[in-house]
Amino acid sequence: MERETWEGRRRLLSELSIFGWLRFHSALLGALEPDRHPGEFEIHYLKRGRLNWWVGEESHEFLPGSVFFIRPNELHGADEQALQPCEHLWFRFRLPAKPLPGLTAQEFGELKRGLQHINHPTFPVSTTVAGFLDGMLQEHRARNELSCMMARSMLHAVLATVIRDYRVFANRPRSTPLVTWRIRKALEILEVDADANQKIADLARKVGLSESGFRERFKAETGFAPHEYILDRRVTEARRRLQETADDITRIALDLGFASSQYFATVFRRLVGMSPGDYRRRHAKN
Repeated sequence: MERETWEGRRRLLSELSIFGWLRFHSALLGALEPDRHPGEFEIHYLKRGRLNWWVGEESHEFLPGSVFFIRPNELHGADEQALQPCEHLWFRFRLPAKPLPGLTAQEFGELKRGLQHINHPTFPVSTTVAGFLDGMLQEHRARNELSCMMARSMLHAVLATVIRDYRVFANRPRSTPLVTWRIRKALEILEVDADANQKIADLARKVGLSESGFRERFKAETGFAPHEYILDRRVTEARRRLQETADDITRIALDLGFASSQYFATVFRRLVGMSPGDYRRRHAKN
């Protein structure tokens, strides 16, 4: 696990109560217990992985290239109180009575109205958001005489871009694809058959791309390398079968294309944070 946070006396910007970055390579149970932040907005940006989070009574899939937007005092958390393998950045802030540093009264009013109109927890945003947040991360690490000014300008750019991108999202038909047609076709193929033995080269050929081009584009558009995506889908199906059926764990592993129940258990523990047996017992219906 890699993690950096700036809060309290370590804050670079007074308007942020926390700014952070983390990267997990294995699921970590108990990393995200139910929480709420009175008076504070919280924005997360996911660079890699996929997370299942909830706000109130609704569950949401948090995907790469998207933000997760939590309004003040909203109770939120994660399935199993766990963080799956991922990389993301986040920050919390409140909207005071006076304008935020560096903003005019008019600009601050526009910002407040824009944030208050966001009513969906997660939605895709422009790639520039990742660039601005990466820049803020570097300024927090560098912390020189220009870092505060640079980080503040990028914070304003992040907030303005999130508001603009939400407006696009809110006005877009939900059927509008968020990936290009070639990768969408690959996802459709994998939806039908996520066979562990399916060769990436064959999948690339089916959608008219070279293997290297396919790998690069697939990861850029989904946040997963192709083999990671296949494993993630199979583990998702395994979780369903462990909850809803009495199928033997070895049978589930072999049905989903794992070479052995031992390899299945290793992958399952890395992505979920517990063994298949423990997961079934936790979700056993009384």
